[in-house]
Amino acid sequence: MSQDIDEIANMATDERTARIILALGCVPGDELAARLVAEQGALDTVHQFAGAIDPNQHVAQWLDRITQRLDLAGVNDVLSQTRDLGLGTLIPSDPGWPALAGDTTAHPLVLWTLGNPSVLVDRQPRVAVVGHRVPTDYGQRVTRDLATDLAMRGVTVVTAGGQGIDTAAAIGTAAGEGRCVAVLPGGLDHPYPSSNAGLFHWITTDGGVLVSADPPGQKSSLDRLALRNRLVAALSDAVVVTESGHRSPALKIAHEALRLARPVGAVPGEITSPGSGGTNELLRQHTARMITHGSDVMNLITAPRPATPSAVAGDRSSRHDPSMPRPPEPGPPLSAAMIPL
Repeated sequence: MSQDIDEIANMATDERTARIILALGCVPGDELAARLVAEQGALDTVHQFAGAIDPNQHVAQWLDRITQRLDLAGVNDVLSQTRDLGLGTLIPSDPGWPALAGDTTAHPLVLWTLGNPSVLVDRQPRVAVVGHRVPTDYGQRVTRDLATDLAMRGVTVVTAGGQGIDTAAAIGTAAGEGRCVAVLPGGLDHPYPSSNAGLFHWITTDGGVLVSADPPGQKSSLDRLALRNRLVAALSDAVVVTESGHRSPALKIAHEALRLARPVGAVPGEITSPGSGGTNELLRQHTARMITHGSDVMNLITAPRPATPSAVAGDRSSRHDPSMPRPPEPGPPLSAAMIPL
C-alpha cells in the first residue's frame, strides 16, 4: 500500500490530476479536503500522501483515511475511463468551469461531463425543474408544459436526472427544442438511473450535458445524492418544484437553493393530493413564489435577489439585467410528445 501511495502521489503532476485523485479518495462533501485545497492547492494536498509535506495530527488522521480508500489500480481506472469514455473534466481554473452559487470551499473538486459542456457557461439562464419521483398525471402534464415553455424562451432546463418529474422536465425541454443539463449522482460510466438511458442519450446528442461530481466507477448513494442536490441548486438561477410530497428529495433541492439565496418557485396542486403537500407548503410558508406559466419563472429569475449568506464565487445574477428585453412570449405550449427512449 505504501508503494501504491508513493506512486499515486507521483502521478499528481498537475492540479487536474491531483483533484481527480482527491475526488476518488474523499467522501462526497469532504469539508477538510475542500479547505486544504483552498488553502494550499490540490497538488500539495496529494503530495502530503507521501509525506512530502509534514501535516498536523488532525490532517494526518484525515490523510490516513484517504490513503486507505486509494489504490493505484483504482486511480488508473478512473483516469482511463475518463479518457476512453470521452468524458470531460472541469476544475475551477478552467474557462469552462460554471459559476456556482455559494462558498467556493463547498464546491466540487472536479466536475465530470458528457455532452456539450459549453451549455454550463453560455449566457442563457438555467432553471432547475424538479419534483416527485412518482408524479400524478397532473404533475407530469404541468411539468412538461412548463419545461416546453421555458425551452421556447431560451432557458436551459436543469434536472436531477431521475424518474418522474425529472424525466417529464427533460421531455418537455425536447418538445420545446431546448437544451437540458442533467446533474447525476455517481459516475457517468453508468448514468443513474439506468432506466433513463435513452433520455440521457438524447440530452448528450442534442446539445445538452450530463454532469457529475463523482468519478467514473462510483455508484449512487445517499451522500452522493445529497451532493447532487447541492450541485443542482448551485448551478441554477432558480429552482421550480412542480409537484412534491412532504418527503420528496426535490424539497431538499429547494432548501439548498434558499440557503444559496437562489429564488424558488412552486406550482400549486390539489389540496387533497399527498403529492402536492410539499409544493403547497412552500407556498403557504412564502418560501416559494407561485408558478403557473413560464412568464412567472422569467419574473423569478429577473427579480432582485437578497444577499447570499455565504461568499458567492462568480455570482451570475448580473447576467439577468431587468433592463434587458425579456424573451418573447411564446404561443400556446406544445404538446410534449415522448422522445424515443
